[in-house]
Amino acid sequence: MFKNKFKITNLTCEACIKLSNAALKSLPGVKSVKVDSNTGETEVDSEQELNWEDIKESLAKVDKIAQK
Repeated sequence: MFKNKFKITNLTCEACIKLSNAALKSLPGVKSVKVDSNTGETEVDSEQELNWEDIKESLAKVDKIAQK
């Protein structure tokens, strides 16, 4: 299992979190996504290593920004 930790910087509401979760879960091999609604700290568990650019692109599709 691979863990990816990063921050989503522009979360403003519960809908933002749901959209971010759905975007990240659409990536191949993702098993779970945890987003802290207060800090934006995010942890993604996946079966395979995820490419950072893929993570950023999936979040960009829902107008969210990922930072390492």
